[in-house]
Amino acid sequence: MDKKKDKILFWVETVDLTFGIAKSLIEKYDCDPYALMAYSPKQKSFFDNQKLVKFTKSWNLRDYVNQKNHKSDIEKLKTLEEKFSLSLKKIIYGDRFFYKYNHYRQFTDEEIFGIIEQELNFYVQILDEINPDYVIMRVPEYQDIELFYEICKSKKIKVIILSSVRLGSRWRVSEEINPVISLENREKDLKIKTFGELREIGKGYTNVRKRVFPLEKSNFSQKFTLLFSLFSIFHNSNINNYRDFGKTPLTTILSRMKILINSFQKLRFLNKNTVKTYSSDLSFAYFPLHYEPERTILREGEYYSNQVSLIKNISQSLPVDINLLVKEHPEMKSFGWRDLKFYKDILEMPNVKLIHPSVSNEKLIQNSKMIFTIAGTTCIDALFYEKPSIALTEVNCSSLSCIFVPKNLNELPSLIKKCLNSKVDLIELNHYVNNVEKNTFDCNAFFLATMIAQLLGHGGFVDNAPINEETMKSFLEENKHDFDILAIEHIKVIESIHAANKL
Repeated sequence: MDKKKDKILFWVETVDLTFGIAKSLIEKYDCDPYALMAYSPKQKSFFDNQKLVKFTKSWNLRDYVNQKNHKSDIEKLKTLEEKFSLSLKKIIYGDRFFYKYNHYRQFTDEEIFGIIEQELNFYVQILDEINPDYVIMRVPEYQDIELFYEICKSKKIKVIILSSVRLGSRWRVSEEINPVISLENREKDLKIKTFGELREIGKGYTNVRKRVFPLEKSNFSQKFTLLFSLFSIFHNSNINNYRDFGKTPLTTILSRMKILINSFQKLRFLNKNTVKTYSSDLSFAYFPLHYEPERTILREGEYYSNQVSLIKNISQSLPVDINLLVKEHPEMKSFGWRDLKFYKDILEMPNVKLIHPSVSNEKLIQNSKMIFTIAGTTCIDALFYEKPSIALTEVNCSSLSCIFVPKNLNELPSLIKKCLNSKVDLIELNHYVNNVEKNTFDCNAFFLATMIAQLLGHGGFVDNAPINEETMKSFLEENKHDFDILAIEHIKVIESIHAANKL
């Protein structure tokens, strides 16, 4: 009797890595592959006719969500929410286009519920039809993929996700998003590296991001991506993608002009009102502002997404002799910085200093007493400078004794005292780094993601440009080695699940 093939459903979006992973995985693993895709009408020809990856069946999410003439059924939504143990309001509030960050469209409640209901109906339909053994997808970010992820979990479907562990170019394929690194398995004869040696390892992630994601783009690049965006959205070609609601050539150019003008005005305010130098004798805790909108704020730290309120809570919980230094994230330049009221509210707080985005993050960590973060990488960086941290949500280094995660904000004063009196244990940190290296793999995934965005999304500025099959083929062939690594790591997880099920 032939062995039953695993049914694997791939979530494929235009400028992510899953299409390439699917190609390599199918070549190496005998399975029954399906694809849930999210592409624009301009990309339909490529996905309908491409011969690069042969899926048993594929669907395009955008074909099943009609943004017009759909009246939602709130009772049905309530039934689906209860059936799949979903928190739909949480998913809605965690989406940058539904709430707070959309420059083009203010969605009505009816429109939001209509989109959510159609997506739910579609997901249930295809999952019931194929009943996949595994789903392979990127880290959920927008509401459509987050909703699909939550339904898969509810239906006990194994979801396999690629994520960075934020240590050099190390990556992990896992059933969890950014899982905590366990310290239970400690090698007895582990060679202990010094803090200096470990610091060089820790700098790897920052160095990778600096090479792959330069903070400054050339003026030519900015003009080109703006010009191309106007053509790419002409005639609302991607109308069934809720992220493009309200985009026209006129609204796009007005929005970009507004961001450029605001960016100039707000940077002038920051230059005038923020601190660029500080006394080395100053005792301070350090909170680097998180870039927003991003998953760290909207998904992982959703209940702490009001950073002004959080800064106030942190500051009033600190001992009287310790100030709080708050640094603006330099990448906020690309979003036109934040509202001036945001900065003014921070500047009004006693014993809080707003630091200019150009100030060295490394030096701030090095000179601080402790670090605060919502779910960012700074607490990992701080470990290598022997600085303890309070993280508001679980991070992959939460298992370390110098990382404190409060159950609620009322714990902050007492937890701060514990944190200030704690030290980073060198041996424990060695075991953490060792376990990261043992349970992860080295891959140029950041580079691949950036290259595919440049190649197919014109710098990542748009995701609805036409795709040329020869261009895609060349890209996959040129980067076959890295896609093979990613495929093999996904196969390892599938095989480990099979092995565990046999026990």
